[in-house]
Amino acid sequence: MTTTSLIQEMKLTLAETSFYQEHGWVATGTVLDEQILDGAWEGLQQHWTGHRDHVLPFAGKRFGDWMPVDGDGTRNNEYLSLQNLKVRKLAWSPIIGRIAASAAISTEIRLFDDQLVYKPGGQTGEAVGWHVDGDYWGTCTSQQMLTAWIPLHDCAEEHGPLVVLDGSHKWSHLLERSELSFHKADMEGLARKVNQLGFEFKPVVMNLKKGQFSLHHCRTVHGSYPNRSARPRIALAVHMQDESNKYKNTLRPDGRPIELFNDVICRRDENGDPDYKDDSVFPVLWAELSNKAGGPAEL
Repeated sequence: MTTTSLIQEMKLTLAETSFYQEHGWVATGTVLDEQILDGAWEGLQQHWTGHRDHVLPFAGKRFGDWMPVDGDGTRNNEYLSLQNLKVRKLAWSPIIGRIAASAAISTEIRLFDDQLVYKPGGQTGEAVGWHVDGDYWGTCTSQQMLTAWIPLHDCAEEHGPLVVLDGSHKWSHLLERSELSFHKADMEGLARKVNQLGFEFKPVVMNLKKGQFSLHHCRTVHGSYPNRSARPRIALAVHMQDESNKYKNTLRPDGRPIELFNDVICRRDENGDPDYKDDSVFPVLWAELSNKAGGPAEL
């Protein structure tokens, strides 16, 4: 059996797909190679020392380099797979794309963005607040986009892993944007609002072993509690778009257009809009019809 055939079989069962559609999240078995995970950690350390396999346009200028790169606090590095080949090998894994395609019931999965968050040990109040990924993707037409959350090591509850609110993809649109924020650390305050709306506030902690990952829907409310363990918590989030996604021109409340960093670095389509099928920025991770797996090795 060829490698592509093996990856083809690495999909969710019908029951797991139904679970994802109903609950807005699902966890996989141990499917990712340990060497690729360790390589991604090495690539992140390279990045922090200033190494770049590819330098992004405008880095450190208009949009910044998505740091901080050092210090004792939480570190958030975005678009690493476009800059570092070792991180790319994990983020562009066709296994992730194939499993995501079966969850989203899509014949194609493309990268949209990736984000690595490092949380040092010994935290007390440094939570990642409840938020919804789709709220940050106002230029996207699809409501079926999804995210893979991939810890680079065993991740128990004490490490502050991802926490999702079960079933929240069905009612998160009823919440005010002011009630949700990556930077809002009040993890219990949202429970009152959810209960007032008549829904159950049901946090689910992603306690995953190395090699596992979880998927969550773009409308699923999620966050994470502090890392109270003695060791750092390191995890990569791979944000993905299904085949239906396209760019749409969207305005902010003040009338200014929403512009993502993705929109600046990708090519333009025939209408002059950002092309969300630009393989150099949004590589195909899995395409069912052609059995194409994985993006280009180089930019």
